[in-house]
Amino acid sequence: MRSDAEFFRNIRDAASHYAQSTQIPCSVLSVSGDSSPESPCTFCSRLSREQQEECRKLHLYSARQSERFGGSCVYFCRSSLLFWTSPVISDGVMTHALTAGPVLSLDIDDIREELSFLGERFDELIETVAEVDIRRVNSLSEVLRMCAAWASGYQEQQMTAGRSVLNQQARLSEYIHELKVRQQDDQPAPVPAYPLDKEQQLQQAIRFGDRERAQELMNELLGIIFFSSGSRLDHIKYRVLELVVLLSRSALEGGASEAEIMEISYRCQREINQFTSLESIAHWLSGILRQYTSLVFDTRKHAYGDMMLRALHYINHRYTEKLSLQEVADYVGFSPTYFSRLFNEEMDCTFSTYVNRLRTEQAKVLLKNTRYTLVEISGIVGFDDQSYFSRVFKAIVGITPGEYRRRSGGFPSSRQEIHS
Repeated sequence: MRSDAEFFRNIRDAASHYAQSTQIPCSVLSVSGDSSPESPCTFCSRLSREQQEECRKLHLYSARQSERFGGSCVYFCRSSLLFWTSPVISDGVMTHALTAGPVLSLDIDDIREELSFLGERFDELIETVAEVDIRRVNSLSEVLRMCAAWASGYQEQQMTAGRSVLNQQARLSEYIHELKVRQQDDQPAPVPAYPLDKEQQLQQAIRFGDRERAQELMNELLGIIFFSSGSRLDHIKYRVLELVVLLSRSALEGGASEAEIMEISYRCQREINQFTSLESIAHWLSGILRQYTSLVFDTRKHAYGDMMLRALHYINHRYTEKLSLQEVADYVGFSPTYFSRLFNEEMDCTFSTYVNRLRTEQAKVLLKNTRYTLVEISGIVGFDDQSYFSRVFKAIVGITPGEYRRRSGGFPSSRQEIHS
């Protein structure tokens, strides 16, 4: 068994060899905060103490994202310089991360404003940063991931995978047990109705690449499928294949490649018959879910994937509030003008259009499943007044909120709809 000193020495060796072979700086970042060298950001020493702390938090956040999203994360620092990072695992837990960079992947003129704090030293310092094409960064990040995996050791990788299986089984078992308790408490209560609203929320989570929320919702749906199928595996497999179709359609709507989605769907139809337990099906389906959400915002195919992922995560959790472009741009560390341009390029729509679509999707769920009035729904989903809400809803959906509620068989509203 490796000692802590040997483990850390392996990490340092991996970083050193990577830097020497690629000619790109590579640092060891301690996730727990101990034994960590200076920040990997070249220009941090020129920032205020508060800004340096924000820079450090960004590197830590990105390291955790790399563990969450397949072992690699490419991201921009506050100075618009590019980094990539991979997790180092010990006893099933990420303790360190290898962080490579900075490199320059944008035009110098595009980041001059971001680095205005350097003053006359801008040209001098920027010459010390290598210019790297984003396509080469993708390959470099893969090599770093391999180095991090070597430093972690094969056993640690196995433990991480095993922990994932156990966590999935535990969450699913807890939910099935909860359903059984509910039925026992309410005897002779019928089997819970299949929650279509949860299915709609799952679709939305996949479209926006929200893996954590998608996993949570899928566990609930699997629990109800298992419970309502009387543990009959053939029925469960049929319902799970229906879920796969749902996941595929949502991933396509989120921008994933049709060819890749179709390949996964065909593979699912071939593979599902080999499973003999709910636990094995649940773990398999979780892997499919990870593939779909990764395809929606694959950081290896989008130069700004990490930035967009962070921005969309922020928007998706705050769109019911008064959310501005300035606020989101500040959160991801870009100027509003620059962020707006990148957002339009990556999402094929404006910031306001994207937010209005989110609000409209949530409004559709409320119109179908609640008795809230139109005025109340407009406020819940983030619109200032019902008149504007109705105009936006009709522009996106093609009919007014009131007509949508009537056609969907939703609950009637006791108030009239306002038109302008």
